[in-house]
Amino acid sequence: MFYWFTHWFIIMKNTFGSQPVESNSWKRWLKEAVHLSGKNLALNVALVLLTIGLLAPFSPMLLLITAPALVGVFVLVAHSAASSEPVLDTLKSAPAGILRVLFCSTAAVSIMAIAFFFILMIVKGTALGSPATTSTYVPQDYQFSDFLVGSKALFAIGLWLLVILPWFAVPLMVCTNLPLRLCLDHTFKAFNQNKFVVFVVFFTALGLMGGALFHGLTVVPLFPILGGLMYSAYRHIFMGLPPLETAEAKSKSSIFDRLLQPK
Repeated sequence: MFYWFTHWFIIMKNTFGSQPVESNSWKRWLKEAVHLSGKNLALNVALVLLTIGLLAPFSPMLLLITAPALVGVFVLVAHSAASSEPVLDTLKSAPAGILRVLFCSTAAVSIMAIAFFFILMIVKGTALGSPATTSTYVPQDYQFSDFLVGSKALFAIGLWLLVILPWFAVPLMVCTNLPLRLCLDHTFKAFNQNKFVVFVVFFTALGLMGGALFHGLTVVPLFPILGGLMYSAYRHIFMGLPPLETAEAKSKSSIFDRLLQPK
């Protein structure tokens, strides 16, 4: 809990806010994301398979709505790994943030669905669609070798990333208690100060969709790594904490230090 206290202390002192960072920081974010996702490997695998598996029988629309909230969970798991705080304590202290993400994604998808519905009515020239045009989703039997629901989950979060805003908005919602308006203000300001992040988000979205085309099971490593990547960027830009040095880098630096020491 000490890490959370320090986190809130920073916000209360009004030192919390975005700052510009080096344009090559994304390499360190990626390295840290892989490192953080591996620290809770079993939990990450279980969370992906359990949540994605539970959503498999339902409409893809539900998967589209819940994808940002699921990534928010992996952001919290990465936060737990970085702070060495028990995962359960981290998850218990942030259900409101997950609900905020879920509320925002539900509202956004609902607005887009309503807009698409009205556009479709205008195109067809009718006020109400006939019953014959209403399609009912029939659950399909997925083979584990295909794991199509994993591909759909990757496409869903890839589409969200193309909106750009969730990259910072999701960590801000789940890791802070800031009002939604301030979360959005900080998001816009962070992108304005670090325009290279837009390209990072775009290529990340393409990478997720490429993984979806390759095999649905790529969702197992990619979702936790995405959560770690978003958390590393948030931690660096908003809290002024550079990416953590991995154990491998530490061991290499210690070896070099010993070699350089005078005998």
